[in-house]
Amino acid sequence: MGHVTLYIATSVDGYLADEDGGVDWLDQFGSESEGSEATGGFSEFLESVDCLVMGATTYQQVLGFGEWPYGETPTYVFTHRELSPATEAVEFVDRDVAAVAGELERKHDHVWLVGGAQLAQSFLRAGEIDHLRLFLAPILLGDGIRLFDGDYDRQRLRLLDTASDDSGIVEQRYEFLD
Repeated sequence: MGHVTLYIATSVDGYLADEDGGVDWLDQFGSESEGSEATGGFSEFLESVDCLVMGATTYQQVLGFGEWPYGETPTYVFTHRELSPATEAVEFVDRDVAAVAGELERKHDHVWLVGGAQLAQSFLRAGEIDHLRLFLAPILLGDGIRLFDGDYDRQRLRLLDTASDDSGIVEQRYEFLD
């Protein structure tokens, strides 16, 4: 049975995007794709996943960065909208999160829940997140899109590890207990 990891960056005050949905505020801390030895490196993480899940807004944001960065890794995009696939590996889904998550965990070893906030909250409500790798950027945005801002039950986490890099980003690795 596979597992789902939410691997995501937020500001210290809990925002994953600014009020316009942008994430360019992260640029000042270096490229996420570069990773760092202190925080485990993004490349190593990406090599460990065999499936990606994201919402439509995140999908369109990734497309806006240029060439599709995930190659032929199976990618499931939750959406109600009509969108064009970046590659043949992209599939659009408009079904219950818990049902799809269960299917993906049976089919794949390691599912990366890329984001965004609405989809992460849906996975959280459904109890479908196994691990959280949270990267806290040393900035206060004051407003924007919160990672966790919704109607979900209390959930206990176990801290597995923390690390920081020279840019000041702190990674916290958690396992969901409930």
